[in-house]
Amino acid sequence: MEAAMKWDKQAISKLISLIEDGKELDYEPVRRSRVVGITGPPGAGKSTLIYAMMKMLPRDLKLAALTIDPTSPFSGGSFMGNRIRMQDLSDRPNIFIRSLATHGSRGGLSYEAISTVNLLEYVGADYIFLETVGAGQVDTDVRKIVDTVVVLLPPLAGDEIQALKMGLMEIGDIYVASKGDSPESDKVLLDIEAMLRMVAPRAWGPKSLKVSPLYGQGVPELMKAIEEHHNYLESNGLLVNILSNRLELMMRLHAQALLDELIEKSIELREVRKGSLRPREAAARVMGLRGPRLDHVAVAARDAESLIGKLTALGMRKIGEEVVEEQGVKVVMLGLSNSRVEVLIPLGEDSTVARFLERREGVHHLAILVDDLDEFRKVASSIGLEFLPVSSKGAEGSRVAFINPKGLGGVLLEVVEKKDEHKI
Repeated sequence: MEAAMKWDKQAISKLISLIEDGKELDYEPVRRSRVVGITGPPGAGKSTLIYAMMKMLPRDLKLAALTIDPTSPFSGGSFMGNRIRMQDLSDRPNIFIRSLATHGSRGGLSYEAISTVNLLEYVGADYIFLETVGAGQVDTDVRKIVDTVVVLLPPLAGDEIQALKMGLMEIGDIYVASKGDSPESDKVLLDIEAMLRMVAPRAWGPKSLKVSPLYGQGVPELMKAIEEHHNYLESNGLLVNILSNRLELMMRLHAQALLDELIEKSIELREVRKGSLRPREAAARVMGLRGPRLDHVAVAARDAESLIGKLTALGMRKIGEEVVEEQGVKVVMLGLSNSRVEVLIPLGEDSTVARFLERREGVHHLAILVDDLDEFRKVASSIGLEFLPVSSKGAEGSRVAFINPKGLGGVLLEVVEKKDEHKI
């Protein structure tokens, strides 16, 4: 990392390779770069435009270009075509160019691509140009992670412009008609301006212009428009939100990848393929939203504060607390990945938790979450289990019932139905 901070391009490449291999680098993302997304349909000339902009910028600036190439569905590798078009700039010490694969991401951007943007910003890039795959509607994730979105449109037929209306025509800050030296570019510019009048107005009124990056025409005007948009974001305090958007999108992308992996390995998927399980029911089971599942483990200790302190030191996080008057207890909730630990603190000497602590400390009860408490009671009663005569109101407005531990080998089992639990 130290070498990368000095703009050692070999060190930066090695760090990006680690990111692509699934490694998490130890640094805190910051905002210090101007990040420009270049998107548009295939063949619009996005790489040529980035090439022209980087050639125009001062040589003392640190510039980075990331080109997002489609991932082969068979080999998993990037096509790497875009990088070839900008290769002659890579010899400059101030310019870093890298191609990244989409890894099949539905939005056109992958976790690794966003993490690479964060890294380049951290090591001091002045400008980061991000070229996306140009797939129209599915390419809109770029809006969430860059400062300025430039939409590049080549000469298109009127119906092709219409097809872009609900996609790229709604995400750009600057719209550019490419091949500005051709007669068709004027028509493209008129089409763009007409389409923009039909899009819902925004605080920043999108600009439109034409360029011919091959000959350098219109590029200074485009750079000026990018600067104006950056100043607008800065003066309105909007730049800081972009980093939060990136981190949120990274979380969502990684969660989706984990879910895809979970589904692929699931018994439910095999049952769906055989036709023995409906897809909706299978999805609910994979997500843990069907059938009894662990809600929490309740514990009690005479020195509850000491216990809470030690559990939080071990990585659990306090997510809330609540007083349940009907049960004479204060509940401190500590979050786990898909469950929680509840520390029970008695409100008086006559509560059941206080009587429990007179005998011993430790696990007070286990709690499972069910879809329908009344139906569960019928099933439990049919196999000879008895319920304790206690209040049916639990924490967070839930309905609860306790099964007599005599029927479960001494284990006190709480059964919980949450009023806001999604019915799927």
